[in-house]
Amino acid sequence: MADLLTALDIENKTFSKSMRGYTQTEVDTFLDRVADDIQRYVEINAELKRRIERLEEQIGEYVNLKETLQGTLLMAQKTAEAKEETSNRQAEAIISDAKIRAERILLDAASERDSLAGEMVRIRQERQHFIAEFYGLLSRFKSILDATEKPAEPAVDAGCVQSGA
Repeated sequence: MADLLTALDIENKTFSKSMRGYTQTEVDTFLDRVADDIQRYVEINAELKRRIERLEEQIGEYVNLKETLQGTLLMAQKTAEAKEETSNRQAEAIISDAKIRAERILLDAASERDSLAGEMVRIRQERQHFIAEFYGLLSRFKSILDATEKPAEPAVDAGCVQSGA
């Protein structure tokens, strides 16, 4: 591929003269205009290349940022999963401990209930024993009262016995 013309190439170009050729001033004016336009195109092209480089750098930064964000998101997701797993294990341990304590409380309550039931049986037996003793005591007092309330049999008067004799 041939090298591209520059504005300087156009300005320095000379043509051989012939009799029936073009007017030299028109050709020179046109070549000056073409050279100016090419120079402008070269400057625009250079500016566009610089802009493309800047945009490619920005794209590279965005790609890096995207990769960083993806890594951060993945790390956050793993951290959240680990925390959830830890929380679940702690919750299971708390529930297990609560169940053990609840069973212990129920066993203690059942033991105390049985103890109180035994104590109630003992108290009822003592009450029945007390009532039986109290009835026995009342019965003795009644016997004593009955014995004291019986009229005394008349004593045999020695004089009466003698007078009837």
